[in-house]
Amino acid sequence: MTPRSPGLLLAVPFAMGLALLSGGACSSSSTPAASPGTKDSGAPHGDAGDTMNEDAGEDADAAFSCAQGCPASTLANTTCVVTVQASLVGASGAPASGLDLLVCGDNLCSLPGQTDSQGATQFELCEAMVLPALKFIGGPGYVSFATAVTQANTTFAPITVFPLPATGAAFPSSAGVVTSGPVTLAVAAGAVTFDPSQADDANTQAFRAAQVDVTKVPAPFPASLGLTVVWGLAPVNATLTPSATLTIPNTEAWPAGSAVDFYMNGVEPAAGVAVPYGAWGPVGTGTVSQDGTTITTDTGAGNGIPVLSMVGVRLHQ
Repeated sequence: MTPRSPGLLLAVPFAMGLALLSGGACSSSSTPAASPGTKDSGAPHGDAGDTMNEDAGEDADAAFSCAQGCPASTLANTTCVVTVQASLVGASGAPASGLDLLVCGDNLCSLPGQTDSQGATQFELCEAMVLPALKFIGGPGYVSFATAVTQANTTFAPITVFPLPATGAAFPSSAGVVTSGPVTLAVAAGAVTFDPSQADDANTQAFRAAQVDVTKVPAPFPASLGLTVVWGLAPVNATLTPSATLTIPNTEAWPAGSAVDFYMNGVEPAAGVAVPYGAWGPVGTGTVSQDGTTITTDTGAGNGIPVLSMVGVRLHQ
């Protein structure tokens, strides 16, 4: 069964973030998870369809049409987004149901679309969106990602979601190191600012890291980028000022002392973010340890991890 299409929330500047206002572009199969003046986190939650009122259900059944095109926009870098279809699968290829996806740009963000028993969801939008992307906020359960939407009608190939460790590590109250499996993150005192759109609880705000199969990265990167190692870091969109020092295992067995490049997937559609939203951007360099077992981000301006998200590594080019 194809799930009803999520409606749209219209985002306008509000203080330091975006205000989400209910829009009439189309109806929703779920109740908005955001209030005016906040951003919807998009984190996985229970079946919101249980709270859908009768009127919303009737509207959702109405035929969708974008025959007249998207509303006119004077904003730069807009794409007329009509429909987006996506499906999520686990590492085994089995459908991943009950997870929420969003289609967000710098100016607009859809309501969450929850995946059905086949792992699928569909958005019917007909809106001009600035640099739109399909966005998944996995919370403490999964690696988060955002991948660009560049066409009016976009159907994504099945996207693999990667689970995070069940248990995370609390960030230190002062300067210190947090560890998740073989990954460590060294942070300065008071460096961590959590994303206010996500749950304010210890479990959500714990540090977690999971390796991502480079052949199934949920936010694909150009082949020319040549990333050969990818790790997902959480809590996603937690900012680190100053940038933190990340150490990961040298799974590629690169020679001791080798220089590497670090890249990151941008998951936040807002001004001032470290890397492009829905794409991959550089976040400095790193070096393989002298014993050849680990890789650590370099110190100095332009290096280190400024925000938590997926990171990819390649030998320096």
